[in-house]
Amino acid sequence: MSVAEIFENMEYGPAPEDASYVCDWLNDHKGGFSHYIGGEWVKPSPKAYFDDINPADGKALAKIASGSKRDVDAAVQAAGEAQKGWAAFSGHTRAKYLYALARLIQKNSRFIAVLESLDNGKTLRETRDIDIPLAARHFYYHAGWAQLLEQELPDYAPLGVVGQIIPWNFPFLMLSWKIAPALAAGNTVVLKPAEFTR
Repeated sequence: MSVAEIFENMEYGPAPEDASYVCDWLNDHKGGFSHYIGGEWVKPSPKAYFDDINPADGKALAKIASGSKRDVDAAVQAAGEAQKGWAAFSGHTRAKYLYALARLIQKNSRFIAVLESLDNGKTLRETRDIDIPLAARHFYYHAGWAQLLEQELPDYAPLGVVGQIIPWNFPFLMLSWKIAPALAAGNTVVLKPAEFTR
C-alpha cells in the first residue's frame, strides 16, 4: 500500500476545538440544566428555565434553571450541613479533593474551553490557553494551601457557608478563584453564576 493510499483511508476524528461534540453534549441536555443541591440535581418547575444565549449568533445554547428564594434557602441549608463534615477533614484530605478537581479540569480542558467560548463569546485561543489552564492551576495552588493551613495559620477557623457570585467576563476562571480558596479553608460554597454566562 502506498503512502497516498494510507492517507486516503485514514479517518480523522473531530479537531480538539471542533464545537460539534460540545453542541452534541448540549443537545443531550435539551431538558435543561437544573440546580445541584445537597448532592443531587433538583428540577424546578418547567417555567423556571431561561435560555442561555450564544453571543456569536444569538441562538440558545441551553436552558438554565432560574433559582428561587426557596432554591437558595435549600442550597444554603445543604451547604451548611455539608460544611461540618468538610471542615472536619484534615487539610491533607481537602487537598486530595482539590488536586482531583484540578486534574479533572486538565483532563477535560479542551471540552471546557470550547463550551466557555460558545457561552461567553471569548476567542477559543483565550479560553484554551489562558482561562482553563489558570483555573486548574488555582485548584492546584489552593490544594497546597489546604495542606499548609494548620501549620501556617493555626488559629484560623472556617467561616462556614460562603455565597459567591461569578461575573460574566471570566466565568470559569473566576469560579476557580472563588471556590478553590473557600474549599481549601474548610468552607462550603453556594454559587450564583452570572446571568449572561453559565
